[in-house]
Amino acid sequence: MNRRTFLSTMGTASLAAAVPWQAWNADGEGLPSTPGAQDVLSAFDYKGVKLLDGRFLRQVEATRETYAHLSNDDILKGFRRRAGMPAPGKDLKGWARDTCDATFGQWLSGMARLSCALNDSMLREKAVFLAEGWKATLGPGGDCRMGTYQWEKMACGLVDMALYAGYDQELDLLEKITGWASRHFDRSRSSATLQDRDGRRPHGTLEWYTLTENAYRAYLLTGKSCFKEFGDLWLYPVYWNKFENSFSPADVAYLHSYSHINTFCGAAMAYAVTGHPRYLRILENGYRYAVQTQAYASGGYGPGEWSVPPNGLLGDALEIRSDCAEIPCGSWAAFKISRYLQRFTGQAGYADWMESFFYNGIGASLPVLPDGRSFYYADYRIGTATKLYHWDEWPCCSGTYIQSVADYHNIIFLHDQKGLYVNLFVPSEVKWQHQGREIGVRMETLFPNEDRVQMLFQCMAPVKMSLSLRMPPWSTGLEIQVNNEPQFKPACNASGWLPLERVWQPGDVIRIKLNPQLRICPVDAQHPRRCAIKYGPLLLAQDALFTYPLKLEGDDPASKLVRESGELKFRVDDGGGGGQLTGAFMPFYDVPERVPYRVYFDLDRPRFL
Repeated sequence: MNRRTFLSTMGTASLAAAVPWQAWNADGEGLPSTPGAQDVLSAFDYKGVKLLDGRFLRQVEATRETYAHLSNDDILKGFRRRAGMPAPGKDLKGWARDTCDATFGQWLSGMARLSCALNDSMLREKAVFLAEGWKATLGPGGDCRMGTYQWEKMACGLVDMALYAGYDQELDLLEKITGWASRHFDRSRSSATLQDRDGRRPHGTLEWYTLTENAYRAYLLTGKSCFKEFGDLWLYPVYWNKFENSFSPADVAYLHSYSHINTFCGAAMAYAVTGHPRYLRILENGYRYAVQTQAYASGGYGPGEWSVPPNGLLGDALEIRSDCAEIPCGSWAAFKISRYLQRFTGQAGYADWMESFFYNGIGASLPVLPDGRSFYYADYRIGTATKLYHWDEWPCCSGTYIQSVADYHNIIFLHDQKGLYVNLFVPSEVKWQHQGREIGVRMETLFPNEDRVQMLFQCMAPVKMSLSLRMPPWSTGLEIQVNNEPQFKPACNASGWLPLERVWQPGDVIRIKLNPQLRICPVDAQHPRRCAIKYGPLLLAQDALFTYPLKLEGDDPASKLVRESGELKFRVDDGGGGGQLTGAFMPFYDVPERVPYRVYFDLDRPRFL
């Protein structure tokens, strides 16, 4: 298996077992130079998966239209001007007023991934043109005029261009700018603190601890030692090691939230390179830390972009912060971490956080607009909240927005030698080669508007394989029917999957009843009655326009919320309090810009004044 295949499948056996951890120093130098992680499950890597009609396909199509029609000259103008070259086009605004280097690499990454998923030659050609245009602006010796923050995104973009757009497949351009970065980046590697929450001191090395991930991806793709050496340099043991044996260490609060979740992706790639279980433990505990101590019911995390101690501050922040969670960036980190963990462990449950972001994070975001207005923060305040665009055009979330939306194609299905795994219940289809045969599965559903999924098995001849369904935590149990067989509820295996193993015939039909339930979700242990309401995976938002918030006795929202016939909307059956109408509930993703809503409630003492 060559290294390019390994990067997609991570399918080699561990080669690191003979090298003891004690042989590596505290900075990670001397790590084994052979890929070591064993891949349990594989994503389809943006190939063979197609979204079917529905809100998420429409979001993908709108995203593609916005980024595909941005002016190439406008995008490249700042880079060309800075290089002293002719610079036609218009200046972009906001974060991109000088150059768009804070997001350019992510735009390339998103375009490459989306062009591969959609088999879109126009988008692929645009991404290649932009990469070539940027390459022409480099200074002597690979001087890309970028700091650590911008360089990390550019590295991701160039790796993805090689993988998904067929551009510079040996990564010679990335090798060139890696050499420049090795010579010029300050190596203080300051640990983030309350006073310096993203590690930029003393010389502006903003988020330096996220550099490892894409440097190691480049190494696994090419085998070039310069990428491994660069990745070794930016490991973050002073932070990561705190998570080796705990998911809630005592001294990791008041740091920049997104980047200190995203850095665990570097630990994931360190595991991919070394196979050492220490990195996998760090990654697993990092996931638990994010989900159990930092996340709201939407999946989003980081009020004011701060990590918080598990002492009730997450719930307290709902009283004063409108910037409750950084959504496109947070979605991107959550998607990656969840994917890494599913691939390395095969555990179905690691999709739970991913699914929350899919519906309530990036899937509930306002779209990026052609003028650069971008959705950034989600607002979950007690009282009244609204969806708004960020005050600056083209912020960081305009880069992770297209990456996250492109990733829809990579998180619905997984596969291994036994067969197919269904992660999310989304209108889609997949086609792939299994044991030398072309297999297709088409998943038709109106979920969550309706409670049923139908899957059609497509093959030319009978084939024996496993079709495994993820058991979601929001369901009371999946009911499954194959063709005209009686309904049954299969038991989960040790990895949390419901396996259906049989000889599948062309045209076999699987029907699934998902049985989602209404439930309350306390924000943290210190606020057990400060809760959000979810229906299945969906965060529900209450209409807050001149309405009274929800009051609930007990823990069963179904005792108060009655679903409207034919709609995914819930009315409150008691008429509110104090003469005020109690607002109806709808999916958070249906709330438009500037319309007031509520998603968190003090259930025992609701107040509208």
